[in-house]
Amino acid sequence: MMKLMRRHIKLENKGFLLAEALFSVFATLLVLLLLQNLLKSTTLANKINHKTDDVVFSYVQFNRFIKKQKFKYCFTKPAESTFKKADFEVISQNNEPKIYSINFYKNMIRVTTPEGGHMPLLINLSRASFFTKDEQIKIKVTERDGRQSEIYLKFDPKPKKEKRNEKKKNVES
Repeated sequence: MMKLMRRHIKLENKGFLLAEALFSVFATLLVLLLLQNLLKSTTLANKINHKTDDVVFSYVQFNRFIKKQKFKYCFTKPAESTFKKADFEVISQNNEPKIYSINFYKNMIRVTTPEGGHMPLLINLSRASFFTKDEQIKIKVTERDGRQSEIYLKFDPKPKKEKRNEKKKNVES
């Protein structure tokens, strides 16, 4: 009788191992199918050309430019600005003034100087318009795919010394 029980136990163990093997093969196939679908979704997503938020990146890039230079003052020039460009002036640590202009050129918004050169902020645009106030530049942007955004660049207030000099110049003129 013991021989029969041992044989019966051995048969049950082999059957259990077979069921376990089938289950593990099924689980492996399921995982492989999931990974295959995930890989297919990833390749399709890359082909769709998902865009990062370029508007936010341009704001960060402009902010880094201002912070990296460590200007003493950085303020807007509303009198010289139009809806096609926005001017701002920076005064370096050694009190040297320099004027920059943000404008729309071809399909990009860029920062330029009167001496030349430019730093692109945003590309692949169809339109852009600028509105300059005392401490802020507002840029309305229309991208080529039709999305519209507004960028607000905040600046320092104009130094009081500069305001007095400007008033004197206006009185003398």
